[in-house]
This record gives sequence, C-alpha cells and structure tokens, in this order.
Amino acid sequence: MNLTKQQCIIIKGLAISLIVLHNIVHLLLNIPCNEWSYDYERTSLFLANLFTTSSIWYILSYAGWIGVALFIFLSGYGLTKKYNQHQTEFKLFPYLKNHIIKLLKLLLPIYVLYVLFDWGVFHHSTNIISVLAHMTCTINILMYGDSPFILSPGVYWFFGLILQLYILFVFIRKLSTKWLWALALVFLLFNYFILYFVSEDTMLWCRLNFMGWGYPFVLGMIAAKTNISIIERHKSLVGLFSFIILCASLITKPLTPFIELSTILCFISISYACNNRWVYYLGILSPSIFVIHPFIRMLFMNCFWHPYHPFIMTVLFIIPVILFSWAHHVILARTDKQIKH
Repeated sequence: MNLTKQQCIIIKGLAISLIVLHNIVHLLLNIPCNEWSYDYERTSLFLANLFTTSSIWYILSYAGWIGVALFIFLSGYGLTKKYNQHQTEFKLFPYLKNHIIKLLKLLLPIYVLYVLFDWGVFHHSTNIISVLAHMTCTINILMYGDSPFILSPGVYWFFGLILQLYILFVFIRKLSTKWLWALALVFLLFNYFILYFVSEDTMLWCRLNFMGWGYPFVLGMIAAKTNISIIERHKSLVGLFSFIILCASLITKPLTPFIELSTILCFISISYACNNRWVYYLGILSPSIFVIHPFIRMLFMNCFWHPYHPFIMTVLFIIPVILFSWAHHVILARTDKQIKH
C-alpha cells in the first residue's frame, strides 16, 4: 500500500482532532468510554444518547480515543517504509538513540512544565514516583492494580507505549509479510483473550503496553510491505464497509478487537477524498498538539472552567491549544535547524 506523504499527514490531522476533542469532552461531561475495557453499561449509556441533541458529544467522548490506533498504524507504516522500502541503513544504536531523543525532546519540557504548574501554582498533590515513571517512559510497565502510580494527565503514557513499539520493530522488522500476518493474528487473539478471560486491572495494563496495541502497529508494517490497491479502486465501498464494522465494534463486545482494523481502513479511505488544508495543518502540528493539549487542559480546568454549553467550552479550549502548539512547533523546528548547522 502506497500512502502519499499528504495522506499520512491528513490521517494524523484527523487522528489528533479525535484525540483532543475526546480528551476535553470526556472531562467536561464525564462520559465513560470503553478504551481500556468493555462495560455494557457504558455502551448502553452511549446508545441511549446517540439520537439526542447531545449525540455529537457522546460520540466524541465515547469513540474519540480511536485516533490512537491511527498514530500507531502510521508509526509501523513509516518505520517499515524508511528502513525496508527506502533501503535506509539500519544501525541499532543510532536508531534507538534518535527515537529516544525525539520522544524525550517532545515529552520532557512540556511535562515538567505541567507538573510545576499543577503542583506549584494550583497546589495539587504530586506523586514523585509517577512523575519519574512518566519522564523515563516506564509508567506503562509499572502501573498495575493498587500501585501508587498515577496516570494523570492520562495522555503522556503514550510515549512509553510508542517506545516499546520502536523496540519491537527491532525484532520484527525483517519478518516476511506472511509472518507479519501471523503475528497480527496473534495480537488479535491476545486481545480476545484479555477481553474475556482477565481482570480489568490486567486488561488495563495490557492496553497500556505493546501487547494491547501491537495489532495496528503490525498492520502498518504489513501495509508498507504489501502492494494493496483495493482501497484506491473501491475506496468508497471499503470506507462504508469499514465504518459499519467500526460502529458495530464500538458497541458490540465480540467485535471489539476489530476496532483498530476498521478504524484504519475507514480513515485511510477518508484520506483519499479529504484535501482540507486545515486538517493538513493539524497533521503537521500533531506532535506539538499532542504534548501541549494536556497542559492547556490543566490550565483551562483550573482557571477558565465554567458550566457553559460544551460547544463554547470546547472552542475556548481549542483556540489556545492551536496557538501554543504552533509556537511549540516553530520553536522545535528552529532548534532542530540550529542543531543541524
């Protein structure tokens, strides 16, 4: 499958939009979702409000987290294209060093700022163990059951996950497409196992780590290695079918493990038809938006929160997120340029 650079950026723009809107609406309205485990009561609440005037907010809060699957798919796709298809020389130490530095450069400055404001300005209790675990990208491994670790602000755990997937790539990058399909099936079956046979604590731990997200990552690798043209020829049909499966997966327990696959197919189909420049710009800014929006959300909830209509509150939140993310993107670009020179 050959996705253009523009398509990948558009998919990132759609993914970050879903994640940011999910994270603010979820907090404003306290609408539960099934991101970590399946609960029929959450699904019933979602379905009961699906055809009301509040439906858009329930959709965003309940289903917005699926944007994570798109970023993970694109990570597998991009790494495979870079090191397998483009014949870029793979050296283990430079590979790990470059990706760890890239992640920490994004995470540490904003996360430290988040902790300083949350603790020093707003006087919220801070768990120093959790802070260190976030900064070392180990919160995913250490967080289990009644452990003293805290996931707050509930976004930066992604850096530990993506680092695990970068390491996984080292071991599976040379696998043939046949073996990658087999590995994807193993991850899919594992998701069924944790869905039906383990405790919620164990399922949460698995969903925080590569075992729960290896499926879309390996699918990205397969897409990069496989010459699939069906989406280009029948993108509307594939898009409609995958959207139907996605909707069914979100509300039906037996289909839940297919959320990632249907999400990927649906949004790849959308990327063929979507040429919106604003979505494209959001894709360009997506790394900055991802790290900035939890910090702005913390300021927003402590300084500007008011029980206005969710639309007003969401707009008031999004504007500073975009502005600060643009500034962060510019600073990072200039810093990288200076380092190269």
